[in-house]
Amino acid sequence: MRKKENGFTLIELMVTIAVLAIIAMMAAPNMMQFVYKKQLETEARDLAMTLSNVRGTAVALRKDVSLEFKNLPNNGEKFYWQSSRETVHIIAKNLPEGIFFTPTGLAKKRTTAIRNLVDNPTYDPKLPEDPLTNPKQIMQWEDTEDLVFEVCHEKLTEIKSIKIFKSGVIDRIQNKPLIGECK
Repeated sequence: MRKKENGFTLIELMVTIAVLAIIAMMAAPNMMQFVYKKQLETEARDLAMTLSNVRGTAVALRKDVSLEFKNLPNNGEKFYWQSSRETVHIIAKNLPEGIFFTPTGLAKKRTTAIRNLVDNPTYDPKLPEDPLTNPKQIMQWEDTEDLVFEVCHEKLTEIKSIKIFKSGVIDRIQNKPLIGECK
């Protein structure tokens, strides 16, 4: 008399593997969408954190500190940000170069065409010239306004929108539908 052996036949194993392969192929596109969404979320949070860092540096140093969208190393008064992924881009409408924060933390557009030195109307010639308390000349910039930065992923139809209030405070990161192309 033969004992019954426990185990699976080769045909049972092949059918099981084939079913698992079909299920994995169906789940792969959904998994890639999840990965792309996580990449977009990570880059948006990185940009928001960089913006907060730039604002904090401007207040701490009590001077204008800017952020440009280039891949360069940061220095004390200029910060740079560019996505680490080639498929993630920043869309900043009407903001060709970046943003800067004033010593009081206000957010302003950064464009070279409107930045210039002008005589300080509050300069007191009786006091010694001091760049912080009694500057002879000051930078003149465009008026402040709420600024919006949008981070998009080429493979998704949504964006992450970061709004910065005039005061320099960063609003929450919002999901919005992508209108147009992500470039």
